[in-house]
Amino acid sequence: MPRKADAHLEGRILDAGLPHMEQTRRACPHYARVALASGTTTPTLYERFSNKDDLLGLLRRRARLNLFAAIKPHALPRKFAAAVLDFFAAHPNDFRLISEDWAPSPSPAKSTCLRLNS
Repeated sequence: MPRKADAHLEGRILDAGLPHMEQTRRACPHYARVALASGTTTPTLYERFSNKDDLLGLLRRRARLNLFAAIKPHALPRKFAAAVLDFFAAHPNDFRLISEDWAPSPSPAKSTCLRLNS
């Protein structure tokens, strides 16, 4: 019987990637640990995300979408600003991902998996 694709696997991978980034204080999650935490294998992870930049890109996109969903209902500037601060206080990993998005890119000679500043 052919195997069925796991429709929720990508979400589990993303959910596993964020805490691992925080635990290791690294910009790029370790694939083997993310695979184990998400209930899959490293080869399956590489099928979904060919490299760590792909995984980070999707983590960043999801962080931005979560932020936009949290602030969208607030039209007044004060409530809007409070919603942004509340969101980032509750989601420090998302803040780290989004703020890295706006930072200048490292030189091509440097790896994108640099240690984050404390």
